[in-house]
Amino acid sequence: MSIKNERVNSNIQRELSYILANEVKNPNIKFITITACDVTSDLSYARVYFTTLGDQLETLKGLKSAKGYIRRALA
Repeated sequence: MSIKNERVNSNIQRELSYILANEVKNPNIKFITITACDVTSDLSYARVYFTTLGDQLETLKGLKSAKGYIRRALA
């Protein structure tokens, strides 16, 4: 993996953590930690890994319902 990809991965991880902690107001998204992020070499696709202390299915539903906002905020 190149240095550029590693830098982009860490930036996306940091920004997603901030967005989820401070900007998303969905009550199902709580106690979530972004553990890793893998971005493709052309930066068109990112896979984000997370852990949660609460119910994982409810958190996943909350993330899916807020994905449009999260994408816009990250862009």
